[in-house]
Amino acid sequence: MKVTIDAGHGGEDSGARGKLNGYFESHGVLDIALRLRALLERHVEVQMTREDDTFVSLPERCRMANEWGADIFVSIHLNAATTDADGWEVLTSGSYKSRDLANKVGWRHAEAFPSQTNRGIKTRGNIFVLRKTDMPAILTEGCFLSNDNENQWVCLPETRQQMAEAICLGILDYFNIDTNTPELTLEERVVRLEARLGI
Repeated sequence: MKVTIDAGHGGEDSGARGKLNGYFESHGVLDIALRLRALLERHVEVQMTREDDTFVSLPERCRMANEWGADIFVSIHLNAATTDADGWEVLTSGSYKSRDLANKVGWRHAEAFPSQTNRGIKTRGNIFVLRKTDMPAILTEGCFLSNDNENQWVCLPETRQQMAEAICLGILDYFNIDTNTPELTLEERVVRLEARLGI
């Protein structure tokens, strides 16, 4: 199984910014994405659209996933609004498999954060990375940086770790991967790393 993890924004495109402390969406989602990779690569192959604070265009993100032949595409974001909105949501293009993936990731997020507002699974056919990827694709919005409480909350490393764990479990649920199965051996991990680096 092959998973493309897309950390939204990056570089000069910082995305949303916390009103309270100026925390950049691009920094928060990259941290979540890297944590997610560390969890996922024990079970599946992982491609990152970016691994540092650089700008990657939307067409390039889609090209990477399509050419690699990813089985799913997961774009990670944090939300913002002009109101004091709060909560999480998962966006999908609306295809059956994309919605199934969104439901599984959403359920795991709701389980991890039961007191957070559940804004649900929403179909958004106009989002570029959901339209231009050839595989089931979702876009997660873990919380609102424009909400002071959620802004402070997502700045905590443990919050971002829990978000990564929830997304990971949802992806494993989608692939019907039992988390009790043995992890990859050190040798298998080295082979995958060498292949990724072209060694």
